[in-house]
Amino acid sequence: MTTTTTAAKPVVPMGALPVGTVLLYGAPVNAALLEQQGWLYCDGRTISRSTYAELFAVIGTLHGGGDATTTYNLPDYRGYFVRGVDDGTGRDPGAAQRQAAAAGGMPGDQCGSVQGYATGNPATAYTMSTDGDHNHQIQHIPDDNSSYAMAGSYQAIWNGGSANTSSAGDHTHTIAGGDAETRPLNAYVNGLIKYTAGPA
Repeated sequence: MTTTTTAAKPVVPMGALPVGTVLLYGAPVNAALLEQQGWLYCDGRTISRSTYAELFAVIGTLHGGGDATTTYNLPDYRGYFVRGVDDGTGRDPGAAQRQAAAAGGMPGDQCGSVQGYATGNPATAYTMSTDGDHNHQIQHIPDDNSSYAMAGSYQAIWNGGSANTSSAGDHTHTIAGGDAETRPLNAYVNGLIKYTAGPA
């Protein structure tokens, strides 16, 4: 007899999360109330290295160096998709070109770096139709005659008509349109970061 059991989900108290933990928060941010509970809104602002020393000891200037002396920057996840650090795996072909999120922050294949817009080649190649062969008419060019020229004469009477150019289809088309970014289906949330191990 096989018995199927479902393990109870563990209860994680606020203090059990390490400083520097980032969570997605599905509500508007009340910054003052969240800070009382040990969390800061990830909006990239500059904060004090001494007032928020526990967090500074963990993230340092990864997300920006502030004034390079007494302050540093929080992560800024507003409008970004978050992505795991490549860590040399090669899954992010642009890892080496990543930029610092703010002055004094970390570029390249490092936590805290950011990337701008990019559009890769499609995994499945696009194809184009082959119906490019076509003709263009040239008006008033005779394509038949009503009588034949007589020897020693200039007689050459032609019917009206038009002739076509060759059917070579080489030509170009301008592609217009497009969007400002390439993105999957998504939903908005707010990012929070744990700044202290105990109550604020």
